[in-house]
Amino acid sequence: MPLIAMLTRVTVLPHSRLGRPPRMQQALPHLQMDQLPPAGAMEELVERSLEIPHVRSQQSRMASPLSHALYLADEFAAGPPEAFIDNHEFCHLHPLPEGSIHLTLPRILREEVVRLGWGQRHPTALAGVLTALVTIYAPRNREELEAVLGLIVQSCRFAQGKLAVLDSDECCLRGA
Repeated sequence: MPLIAMLTRVTVLPHSRLGRPPRMQQALPHLQMDQLPPAGAMEELVERSLEIPHVRSQQSRMASPLSHALYLADEFAAGPPEAFIDNHEFCHLHPLPEGSIHLTLPRILREEVVRLGWGQRHPTALAGVLTALVTIYAPRNREELEAVLGLIVQSCRFAQGKLAVLDSDECCLRGA
């Protein structure tokens, strides 16, 4: 089994997402076409995301006008340039009915999130632009909402400069 270095001692990955991945619009904007979230899910996800310390919301310049961009004020945005979508925006949540989430993650965590079926690389990342950008599938139920919120927290930690690969002599995760 290959070893995968932990990003942080407190990074918790959700279990594998159940079921097949949703259909995605392949052209920009990169939107989810089915397996849409229930009513109220995105509002709750936005509200709970705004409870994360130092996170603010504004209209995204990179998504539809009804999307909620999550960003950090200058003094908290200490992450690497690839941790940001635009200025200090690290994540945006698309409104109902679609509900997918675009956020940034460091490479190892990004690869694990995709492997576990929670999302896919954004087309712009595949083209070599905004390489840390991932599309996270909309939550279909309460358990998935909690998992997606955890990924938003990890994206915020990345934007704050709080995720770093540990030294090889530290604890490691075992990958399949």
